[in-house]
Amino acid sequence: MTKVPKISIIDPLMDHFLASNCFTDRSFPLTCKRYTQQGNTDLHDHDFYELAIILKGRGLHFTAAEKYPIQAGDVFLLRRNMAHGYIDEDESIALANILFDPRRLRLPLDHLADVPGYQALFRVEPSLRQSNRFQHRLHLPPDALAEAAGMIARLENEITRKAPGYRFSAVVHLMTLIDFLSRRYFKTTPADKRPLRKMSEILSYIEAHYQEPIRIDQLTRLAGMSKSSLTRNFQAIMNCSPIDHIIRMRIQRAAELLRRPGVRIAEAAQECGFTDSNYFTRQFHKIIGVSPREYRIPARHVRTRNHVSIK
Repeated sequence: MTKVPKISIIDPLMDHFLASNCFTDRSFPLTCKRYTQQGNTDLHDHDFYELAIILKGRGLHFTAAEKYPIQAGDVFLLRRNMAHGYIDEDESIALANILFDPRRLRLPLDHLADVPGYQALFRVEPSLRQSNRFQHRLHLPPDALAEAAGMIARLENEITRKAPGYRFSAVVHLMTLIDFLSRRYFKTTPADKRPLRKMSEILSYIEAHYQEPIRIDQLTRLAGMSKSSLTRNFQAIMNCSPIDHIIRMRIQRAAELLRRPGVRIAEAAQECGFTDSNYFTRQFHKIIGVSPREYRIPARHVRTRNHVSIK
C-alpha cells in the first residue's frame, strides 16, 4: 500500500466544506452531485455526510495517511470531519456523491438499526477503515449497481426539478437508497468480511434487544470472539465498551420517552430495561447531565380552565 504524506486533519491548507456553503437551500441539507469525470481532488472534509457510489472506472481514494484503489460498484460513507480525496489517474472515474445531514433532515435511521448492513455501512466500516485498509467496503455487482444508479437518478431529478413536494420525495428516494445498500451489504460475504459482519450483527442485536437483559457472554458467543477481542473491536467502533453502549442506548431511549407528555419516570425506566430506579437515575444524570425529574421540568405544563400554558 503506497503511503501519502501525513497531513493533519486540522491543516489550515486543507479544504473544509460547510453545509451552509454546499446546500442551495439551507433549510434542506440534501443534494446529489454526479461527476462523469471526477478528476483529482485535494484533501478535504465536511460537516455533513457524503455517500459515495462509484459508477464507472478505476482510481484511488486517499485519506491523510494512505490511499486505496477504488472501482465501479464501490460504495462508502464519509462521516463528518473525515478527511479524504480522489486521484483519477486515467480520468475514468464517474461517481455520484449524495450529500446530506441526517440529523437536520430528521431521517428515521433508527428504524434500520437492526439491519447488520446498515451498521456496517454507517458505523463499522467507517470506524475500521484505516485498520482494515478499506478492504471491507460495500461492492455492488453490475445488476445491483444499475439498480442503485436508477435510485440516484430519481433522487437527482427531484432535487433538480424542485416540483411541489420535492423535499418529501427526495427524502423518500434517499431512504430507499440507504435501505437498498444496507440490505445488499452482506448479500455475499467473503471470508475476509466475517469480522466486519459479526460486529455489525452485534450492534444490530443490541438495537433489537436493548430492553432485555444482555450479558457480555451472550455477545461473545454471538460474535464468536473472546471477551478481550470483542471489547477491543467494540472500542474501536463505538469508543466505549459493549456494556457502556447498552446503558447509553437505554438512557437515550428513556430520554425520548420522557419528552412525551404523560410518561412517568418509572415507566420510562422500565420500558428501557432498567429494574432499579436509583441506578436508572444515577446513569441518567451521568449521561444526560441532569436527573430525569429535572429533564422533564422545562416541558412542564400547567393546566388552566381554558387552556394549557407553559411555565
